[in-house]
Amino acid sequence: MWNRPHMLVLDEPTNYLDRDSLGALAAAIKAYGGGVVIVTHNRQFSEALCSEVWKVDNGELVASGHNWVSGNGTTAIKEEEQEDMVDAQGNTIKATKKKEKLSSKELRKKKKERMERRKRGEEVFSDEDEW
Repeated sequence: MWNRPHMLVLDEPTNYLDRDSLGALAAAIKAYGGGVVIVTHNRQFSEALCSEVWKVDNGELVASGHNWVSGNGTTAIKEEEQEDMVDAQGNTIKATKKKEKLSSKELRKKKKERMERRKRGEEVFSDEDEW
């Protein structure tokens, strides 16, 4: 198993490599038959090898095309509504719906409704209406 891994994780593989070594590394990664995760700041290297970039932004994993900095990518994957998925073990993964922001008019209406319920003595929670 260790002699023939299915996936490689390379953290900054281009550090301290000369041009010839970078070329050899890129050729070896292209020829590799498994999955490769590359953590790098070398844009030319990743654009030559990677068809997709995953970035962690505010604690969320965002998959995109080669979008290094917002708006500067060559390819962008459109956000579409996700569907429930089934993983390899048969577990159903529920899709989370993207929360829509309320308009200021709707926010004022919700706040007014909460205040009226408080006046009537009903219990109101602050996280009840997330916006």
